[in-house]
Amino acid sequence: MDFIDNLKEETLIICNNSFKEKILKLHKLIPIKFMTMKEFISKYYFTYDDRAILYLINNYHIRYEVAKLYLDNLYCIKDKKYNIKKLDFLVDLKKELDKENLLIYNDNFKKYLKKIKIIIYDYNLNNFQKEMFNDLDYKIIKREYKNYEHKIYSFDNIDNEVEYVAYQICSLIDSGIDIKKIKLTNINEDYYNVIERIFSLFNLKVNIPYQSKLSSYKIISKFISLYKDNNYSLEECLDKIDKEDIMYSELIKIINKYYKYLDRDYLIYMLENSYIFSKKYDNGIEIVNYLEYIPEDSEYIFMLGFNDGVVPNSYKDIDYITDNICSLVGLDTSVVKNTYLRKEIINKLKDIKNLVITYKNKDNKKSYYPSTLCNEFEVIKGNINYLDSYSEVYNKIKLMREYDNYIRYGYTSSNFDLLNNNFKINYNSYSNKYTKINRIMRGLRLSYTSMQLYNKCAFRYYLAKILKLDIFEENFSTVIGSMVHYVMEMCLSNNDMDTDKYVNIFLKNKEFSKKEWFFLDKYKVMIKELLDQVILEREYSLFNQALYEKEIMIDYGNNVKFVGIIDKVLYYIDNNQTYIALIDYKTGNDNISLKYLKYGLDIQLPIYLYLSKRMEFSNPKFVGLYLQKFNIKDRDYRLLGYSNSDKDTLKIIDNNYDNSKIIKGMRTLKDGSFSRYTKVLSDDEINKIDGIVEDKILEVIDNIKNNEFPINPKVIDGENRGCEYCKFIDICNMVKSDKVEITTDSEEE
Repeated sequence: MDFIDNLKEETLIICNNSFKEKILKLHKLIPIKFMTMKEFISKYYFTYDDRAILYLINNYHIRYEVAKLYLDNLYCIKDKKYNIKKLDFLVDLKKELDKENLLIYNDNFKKYLKKIKIIIYDYNLNNFQKEMFNDLDYKIIKREYKNYEHKIYSFDNIDNEVEYVAYQICSLIDSGIDIKKIKLTNINEDYYNVIERIFSLFNLKVNIPYQSKLSSYKIISKFISLYKDNNYSLEECLDKIDKEDIMYSELIKIINKYYKYLDRDYLIYMLENSYIFSKKYDNGIEIVNYLEYIPEDSEYIFMLGFNDGVVPNSYKDIDYITDNICSLVGLDTSVVKNTYLRKEIINKLKDIKNLVITYKNKDNKKSYYPSTLCNEFEVIKGNINYLDSYSEVYNKIKLMREYDNYIRYGYTSSNFDLLNNNFKINYNSYSNKYTKINRIMRGLRLSYTSMQLYNKCAFRYYLAKILKLDIFEENFSTVIGSMVHYVMEMCLSNNDMDTDKYVNIFLKNKEFSKKEWFFLDKYKVMIKELLDQVILEREYSLFNQALYEKEIMIDYGNNVKFVGIIDKVLYYIDNNQTYIALIDYKTGNDNISLKYLKYGLDIQLPIYLYLSKRMEFSNPKFVGLYLQKFNIKDRDYRLLGYSNSDKDTLKIIDNNYDNSKIIKGMRTLKDGSFSRYTKVLSDDEINKIDGIVEDKILEVIDNIKNNEFPINPKVIDGENRGCEYCKFIDICNMVKSDKVEITTDSEEE
């Protein structure tokens, strides 16, 4: 880098970003500007924005990635006839984009280049690039590499490899090396979980570049679902989502960036294909790209996964411009690029003063071969010297494995005696009891579903909601449930009874098996029947106003909220009194009995009562709380639930309640009294239910806040409700003493 000191006139340096950062850290006042080769090419020829991509998507009916591929291959194309279909297509495409003014040219940049000197640092130029610089004042400077000798350490498996690296890093830190001077490289996704698991046992943090799709977050997926329906405007969709959600700002960023193109499909595509990266630790170990990063001599680099197929990650002849035609546009073949790559890797690895290289023979999925570049280095069998212990927990885990091998196979390794003399474990002893964690609750968003889960088994809630091990997987049943809710909302809110139209909109782009299509045809008929029943209800009811998919949020302060969405809220206002009925469509077999209320189970209707009491209705009076079931085995769509025992109030939902066609089980006897099977509640009983629900919600909030997550599956009247459909049975190892036995009074309601 001595040439930097000799620069006296304005100079453009074309280099990678790592070299740029290294120069900037020198804090020298020198007249230079930096660009990568990719940045230079786009400025020299042309740039493009989303308008060009959108034009190709809409006019050529191609995916975003293909549009980008075409655009990025335009740079090396000249305005001539190649007589090669692929290349001539690009020539015509470039002319078309120029005609539409979709390629952005910077003539001033070429004028600027005539006035300055250019240094190209550490690039191998192909013929296309050489021709680009031909009329410019440029000089190529090759990087001077040192020639340090390094060993490669081989390990039987990925765990031993990662443990060795963690041990060596702890040893460096113990000797006074700043953790910011330690880097990892060549880390792909195969290593993420292993590094996080093992390094955490050594109290080491690594800034692993986890990325997750933006659309995997509930608020984003809800917005996409709403926006896909052309009946909703952007503003209406935003009004229907929680603006206090932490991901709301990310949603707005994408909308602000792409909404200006006024293309609904394009905005949806970007929302579905945008990613968000995990936050970094202040003192986390960085992962760097060894092909670009230029380390200081005082830094220590650990290169893992030196395996065949990974190093070198060879170029393949799969580009749009393939090897057989790349010479026509001045590009290198994959063979030439691989020759450069192998030489570049060896030079850059031998240039690092403090480098540890490792590889594995297998992981939990498959076996591996060492890299073909291993013959450039000395390869030795990796082993951990247990003179120091940096992780008591991990060493005990290793000792446990040693015991397993000894008990099962009569085998012990050379480490057994050393580990056994230094660490004591109670082998073959195990307690499945939950040990309270030291977690500070920063906020809580509770719903009926999550509250039901906690009350069924607190430990199951912990695994699903705190550790987030329960990944939602859409299946046929969830599709049917969502479809029913969507179609009913659209038909009723738009007063459009064409169920087939909304079914088709909802099912668009979804794939099903022949068996599922068979049942979908049946469900289409059932949705029409359900809608007919809802229309019939209007003939017997005074309700003349309704809210659909109404989200209600109760804020308890300290970022603690309870949220519920009620499918249908019917209301009727008479003399300053608001009469209300709550209805929820249900495709499952939920229990509506109030005998489980005091245990906080099966209380969806009571919770909806609690939520709706906090709505801004004037002087509310509840007519009834109902489920409207949608079940292929029992095609009875009458309302199922609890009604107000006051008959004048009851007439508001059913003016012929004596032998109701609207409410299932609603009958009166000859003396005018209700049948014993009729579920009715007085106003006092309704108010009492509201109070019990609030107590149960606050109880669950306090328990979650205090990290009370014991293994306590509820067994009610001999039925194990807590473990029903649980995915974590192999984790909790539940025993009989963990069960909470509950016996209810069969007459209790």
